[in-house]
Amino acid sequence: PCLVLSAQRLVQTVSHVMSIELEHAIGCNVEFKRICHIHPNGRDYLKAVGGVVIVGDLKDPHAQVFCQGHDDFVTCLAVSHAGQLFATGQQGENADVILWGFEGKTQLSCFQEQDHGIDALAFSHDDRFLISCGDIVDQRVFVYDTTSCLIVAWAALTPKPTLCVLGGGMVRDIKRRDTQEYQFAACGGKNICMWHLDPVRGELQPHQVGNAFKQVREYICLAFTQDKEYLLAGSTTGDVAVVLMKNRVVQTFVAVCGAGVVNIVCTPVDAGCRFVAAGGDGTVTVLAGPTAVDIHEERQIRLDGPLSSLSLAPDHSEVLAVSTFGTACLIRSKDLSVRPHSQVSPGALYDVVHPANVSDHFLTCSGDSLVTLWDANDYTAKLRCSVGTRAYPLAACGTEDIFVAGATDGRLHCWDCSMGQKLWHIDNAHKGGATSVKLASNVRFVVSGGAEGEIRVWELKTREMVSTLKEHNARVNDVKLFPNDQYAISVSRDRCLLTWDLRAEKRLTSHRERHGGINCLTVASNQTTVTTAGQEKTLTTWDLRMADPVRIIDLDEEVLTVASSFDDAFLATAGTGQVVKVWDVRNEQVAFSSLGAGHSRSIQKISFSPDAKQIVSVGLDHSIMVWNCYG
Repeated sequence: PCLVLSAQRLVQTVSHVMSIELEHAIGCNVEFKRICHIHPNGRDYLKAVGGVVIVGDLKDPHAQVFCQGHDDFVTCLAVSHAGQLFATGQQGENADVILWGFEGKTQLSCFQEQDHGIDALAFSHDDRFLISCGDIVDQRVFVYDTTSCLIVAWAALTPKPTLCVLGGGMVRDIKRRDTQEYQFAACGGKNICMWHLDPVRGELQPHQVGNAFKQVREYICLAFTQDKEYLLAGSTTGDVAVVLMKNRVVQTFVAVCGAGVVNIVCTPVDAGCRFVAAGGDGTVTVLAGPTAVDIHEERQIRLDGPLSSLSLAPDHSEVLAVSTFGTACLIRSKDLSVRPHSQVSPGALYDVVHPANVSDHFLTCSGDSLVTLWDANDYTAKLRCSVGTRAYPLAACGTEDIFVAGATDGRLHCWDCSMGQKLWHIDNAHKGGATSVKLASNVRFVVSGGAEGEIRVWELKTREMVSTLKEHNARVNDVKLFPNDQYAISVSRDRCLLTWDLRAEKRLTSHRERHGGINCLTVASNQTTVTTAGQEKTLTTWDLRMADPVRIIDLDEEVLTVASSFDDAFLATAGTGQVVKVWDVRNEQVAFSSLGAGHSRSIQKISFSPDAKQIVSVGLDHSIMVWNCYG
């Protein structure tokens, strides 16, 4: 008889036999501007990955601290000038602003006043206040006291939307003496606005910046000169507007690049003005001149793609530039010499797999059309191979020598593992996309599953289709090969679990869930025990020799992926619950022994390393999480 168990009841009796700990996260929310910063101590950096903020060491890739408090993408990140605080804002239903203490990496306060999304954050020059600008739906600006964590003032959003906000010291009178009011600069759309804050009265007043020219620009970034007498505003047309703060009027426009000036920072010098600007065309430009009105291009370089973040080191010697392609580089501000720092996958991730018998490398499939081979020793991208501009990979598999991927356009691709050279591809392997691929252990053929339910066997030497197996009537979600390469097993959205004799080209067994499709499966080393999970929100164990399931565990989420350790002692599951669960299956009381929280969107795939010392998970939050296993 089938044994039905409840995960809620089982967790109360669990004995902690294995625990997992987040070791490293690969990713960056490069679709948002100014999301990566060098800390004022010069040693660390801060960046957002999904809903997690990472504090890492610029020189040691293994040194990472994770700050978890958001449940959706972090859209903006600000670091205080002294480095003791940093603040983050997110999008989504819980669009909160969180104030963090850097020393303890702890949450000091959570401000829940705004809704839908936060577009920009900035600290005042003395770090006393934090200004938060909501998105076009929220349309509010709040100023918080960073000491008491209370609201100082709020006002209606101006401009709409506000894409960038910046602390600008104190408001100055006509004789350029500091007053008691703080000022912040904000830009967005066709407007630049100066906010004047009176902290005693709790008043926040906007003052528009005038334009003495007929040109109309849309502004996206800001930077003050060293003496706060001029404000530079980067535009979507690739030039910079220079604003004289004395009368708040645009004085001139300086051409910089194409595709917009997305970020600009001031590098202090003894005489004159000097800026580094990042362009939407991938250029980094040094602007210099005796005054802000007279600045001109001094030097320019081009990186691999449009830039999203630019952060200045505290000694002003270099900037950290991050492109929308996921490349982070340290660039010397003096001569623009480039030193690569790290590489991430900028798109949603759909698959992760360890090549056969290889524990220190893993493959990922990303929505940016790349199949990436990662080195788990230093978390660098060893190879990045594209499947084309109009498709992206859905599944991958590999050995020490080659790796194969199936893409949304139905093609199969193969590369070698040493140089990333394209060996071959097969057009029209599956109509609607190749959803699963597996290499035979003898590396003589590859089995692929398609979006329309077909399973096909391809000979690697000739790239010809050997056979087609068509009994599924919906998308094939997963395919596995048995160790002898003669038999295969597959699951589909049609609720069926089927085993196949590839040599005889026929189905051997069939099992079916009652109501929902099956998303994933794993096969035990005894080759008769199979665990599946899917839309029924259950973890089901089957004996292929029996018609009915052996055990059903009710879950509180739809599991999208399942993986097992080499000794069958542990199962790892993940899905819409956004957590990685490790289950102890060595006894009858199956229960999860550890939870791994870190993702902020559905986890699409997980993979146990062959030595069972690590689990790698990938998800729609553009992040790769590497978990250490203990026990």
